[in-house]
Amino acid sequence: MGESRFEDFVGIISALNKEIQRIKTAEAHRLGFRGSDVMCLYYLVKHPEGLTASELARMIDVSRAAMSRTIAHLAEDGFVEVGNEEGEGAKYRVPVRLTERGLEAARPLDDIIRRVLDEAGGELALRQRLQMYDSLNHILEKLKAIGRE
Repeated sequence: MGESRFEDFVGIISALNKEIQRIKTAEAHRLGFRGSDVMCLYYLVKHPEGLTASELARMIDVSRAAMSRTIAHLAEDGFVEVGNEEGEGAKYRVPVRLTERGLEAARPLDDIIRRVLDEAGGELALRQRLQMYDSLNHILEKLKAIGRE
C-alpha cells in the first residue's frame, strides 16, 4: 500500500512539473523567448519598481549565474534595463526593470496564464482549488522540514 501511495504521489507531482515546463517552453518559444525569459518578464510586470537579479533568481528558482545570463540576454534585446547608479552595490543588488518594449512583449502572458489556468482547473470550484493549494503547501512545508533533518 505504501509503495503505491509513494509512486502515485511522486508520479503525479513529477508529471505536473513536466507538463508545466513543457507548456512554458512552448509558449515562450511561440513568443520568441526562452522559458526563463518568460518567468523573468512575468515577475518584472508584477514589480514595476524593479527586482534585483538575486530576487529574480530566488523567485524563479534558478542560480544567480543563470539569472545573470537571462538578464544580459533580455537587456541586449532591449526588454529590460539594469540600474547602474553609483553606489547601488554589486551587480546582483542592482534593480532590473522592464523597458516599454519589455512591457509590450509581456502583455500576452496574462492571457496565456489565464487560458492555461482555466483549462487546467476551470472545472474545480474555488473552494476545491483553495483546498488543493492549501494541501500542496502543507505537503511542501512537511517535505522541506524532512529535507532539513
